[in-house]
Amino acid sequence: MIDGRIKLRHIACFLEVAARAGFGRAGVSLHLTQPAVSRAIAELEEILGVCLFERGRGGAALTQQGEAFRAHAGTAYAELQRGIDTLRNAGGPAGGAFSIGALPTVAARIMPQAMLRAKALGLAAAVTIDAGPNGWLLDQLKQSRLDLVVGRLAEPQAMLGLAFEHLYSEPIVFVTRPGHPLAIGQSVGMAEIARYTLLVPSKGSIIRPEIDRLFILEGIARVDDAIETVDPSFGRAFTRASDAVWIISHGVVAGDLTEGNLVRVPVTTTISGGPVGLTTRAGVPLSPAGQILVGAIRETARGL
Repeated sequence: MIDGRIKLRHIACFLEVAARAGFGRAGVSLHLTQPAVSRAIAELEEILGVCLFERGRGGAALTQQGEAFRAHAGTAYAELQRGIDTLRNAGGPAGGAFSIGALPTVAARIMPQAMLRAKALGLAAAVTIDAGPNGWLLDQLKQSRLDLVVGRLAEPQAMLGLAFEHLYSEPIVFVTRPGHPLAIGQSVGMAEIARYTLLVPSKGSIIRPEIDRLFILEGIARVDDAIETVDPSFGRAFTRASDAVWIISHGVVAGDLTEGNLVRVPVTTTISGGPVGLTTRAGVPLSPAGQILVGAIRETARGL
């Protein structure tokens, strides 16, 4: 039986501090003061008899006991929230609420058509779509803040407790503005590309190690003139306004290439960003609305 002293506010504060890695940031998200969040965590630790967080100047990090508790608390809290949402938004078997996390490339390329398909199949749920880096999305999924992630296959350690279904593999491309010197000649190597400003994904992204490895193989250990960004809007605008070379997943710029707003640089090698697919919490069945959405996403991916 659950200890009656544990309240929902304790769990909400715990999960938010774990997600934000800090009491102050959690307070902002929950619209609470930092002392209120700290007090809730202290009460929860006293009830459980363990230390859940290691406090420091940089924020708060989960202890081993905290990690273990989050795995169960996150699932229980999410299931309760899902039950509440289902009753509030019930509109038949395809109603309720469903949260999807997607890479920016997927959000732009897959999700619009998938949502149209799902709506045509009778989807009546309140759907939330959040775009972000793959690692952050998987963390949100593990905490039950998301029901599904459409993203890349991560390292084995990051996939613990999760299930992955492959949809397609997406190449990484080098793109520039129309008329760029690199885009109007023969295939070029990394040394020539490195002479220009490069736009590259941040170090925490899944595809960044592959990009770094490509340059290292051609003897370029470091590129000095580089801008790290995962913002497609900035990348698109900056590339079109300059001589920069944008190294990005094909799906992010597929529409720009088709419309001629950006062009591919012919390179002497190819690089794959790896498999893209559906990630769910292992052993947690999808709601009827989730099943409709997954089917629509699969069908859309087949048409790529």
